[in-house]
Amino acid sequence: MRFFSARIRPTLMVAAASLLVLLAGSTTGRSTSGPVGTAPQATYVSAKANPVISDWAARIIDRTAMDNKVKVWVYFTDKGFADDIGLAAAASRQNVTLTTHAAARRAKVGRAQVEFGDLPVRQDYVDQIVAAGGTLRQKSRWLNAASFEVDRGLLPSISALPFVQKIDPVIGFKSEPEPEVPPAPPESGQLRKPLNQTAPDALNYGPSYGQLQQINVPAVHNLGYKGQGVIVCMMDVGYFKSHEAFAQAYAEGRVLAEYDFIFHDHNTADEPADTPGQMSHGTLTWSTLGGQVDGKLYGPAYGAMFVLAKTEDIRSEKHIEEDNWAAGMEWADSIGASVISSSLAYRVFDSGYSYTYADLNGHTAITTLAANHAAGLGIIVCNAMGNSGPGAGTLDAPADGDSMLSCGAVDANGTIAYFSSRGPTSDGRTKPEVCAQGMSTRCATMTSTTSYGTASGTSLSTPLAGGCAAVILSAHPAWTPMQVREALMRTASNRACPNNTYGWGIIDLLAAVNYTQGKKPGDLDYDDAVDVVDITQEVNIVFRGAAYPAPPNAPDITRDCAVNVLDIVYLVDYVFRGGPPPPNPAP
Repeated sequence: MRFFSARIRPTLMVAAASLLVLLAGSTTGRSTSGPVGTAPQATYVSAKANPVISDWAARIIDRTAMDNKVKVWVYFTDKGFADDIGLAAAASRQNVTLTTHAAARRAKVGRAQVEFGDLPVRQDYVDQIVAAGGTLRQKSRWLNAASFEVDRGLLPSISALPFVQKIDPVIGFKSEPEPEVPPAPPESGQLRKPLNQTAPDALNYGPSYGQLQQINVPAVHNLGYKGQGVIVCMMDVGYFKSHEAFAQAYAEGRVLAEYDFIFHDHNTADEPADTPGQMSHGTLTWSTLGGQVDGKLYGPAYGAMFVLAKTEDIRSEKHIEEDNWAAGMEWADSIGASVISSSLAYRVFDSGYSYTYADLNGHTAITTLAANHAAGLGIIVCNAMGNSGPGAGTLDAPADGDSMLSCGAVDANGTIAYFSSRGPTSDGRTKPEVCAQGMSTRCATMTSTTSYGTASGTSLSTPLAGGCAAVILSAHPAWTPMQVREALMRTASNRACPNNTYGWGIIDLLAAVNYTQGKKPGDLDYDDAVDVVDITQEVNIVFRGAAYPAPPNAPDITRDCAVNVLDIVYLVDYVFRGGPPPPNPAP
């Protein structure tokens, strides 16, 4: 994973470095890979920044002040200990443990022990800032920081507190409007007969069949995989929980938790202070991923467990602030979610400041850093690319992350949607990773508890991809996020020649579930060796049109999007002359 470089503006570099502690286990960047209680390997104390408020941060703070009030991140120097022994003692004293689901998920990536980022920020530090006049918004274990609303005039005295490492603005974003696509006629041409309709256990997908068949979901449902045993976190604006599309999940006790990060309560439906219809968007996305009503709607992961996070506020143009989004990610991790589906993509801040294209490099935006860190903890993060296409480089944060599934949108015929944002990232990586239907996608609506319709946007393709990730984990519970990502990408429709329009292409869930992990590049006969037999196989493919099992792009040894004599030459050079080994195919 890439997290920061010298190209980042100084204050953002500090922010990136603050989050790097989570992967390294130390605010100094020194490794703490050993379990809690081992010999000291690191120090967990950060030096005070000079200045505490950078020039960049000061400009944004001045620009965003309203009635002399500002929203800021206050980063702390420590959590009350300095080394691994102190970390172990603090974890024991504060009874910090991982849930069963979280520990099992992290164990797959070698991080089953309590880490620095799992311990809470020091409450006495928070209390002192509150006593000085700050109003607490969110606390971030991962960042070792808390966000506050304060009078601008208090910032110098807060900066002078010895435990304050630095102060940055809390960034508020403007959300993109959903694309204007004429709605599909009620019960339109997407209504097709499901596969194996006569089988006694066949599902009647109704009008949702087309969007599922396009990504080969029904065939996997027929194998018995429906997301069971997997916790999926939905992050959105709220949810119409009484809709019948969610009734089965509630009846079976599969909605485990919910939290509203706007009003700080446990209700993610509309509340009196909300703008009416706040929960509309989340209803669309959750039902697309996990809805279940026979003959009307199925999501790919209709059998999963769910936790619901309300992180976006539509009461004004300031739809989301990064502290709410980061808090939602940490909450999902603490509960043990293995998949996060977020249909929120941002680039322009509410203040008028925006990330430049250069900032979309996978290691600048706090939201992107949080998404990458979640992947490092074993969570598959699926995020919308955005709806700013068709120009190159129109993706939004956090879709620029290098360890996640960024999702583009296609229509029912598999053609890229005009609005679907395109890559590459500013550091040259291909985006999106995968695509699914995001035009006239069948979903639940808020007209009534039994109403359905269609909606468009990468917001709708993302939950289809997120649902597929959960289904893969049902079939392969030991797979890591990168293995799930690899399986989806290397079996998608454009895998032979990825580009910045479709990425690796439209998902093929059945092929992804059957994907073989760990195959050597150039090993065409699956015997764990690259030798003369593979050269023979390549010759048969090139000159005799021999068929080749998945992944079909494996014979493209040179990775030039063509299978020809150059691939044979490359293998001959490697096997007989000690030439370079066949390269790993992306990702």
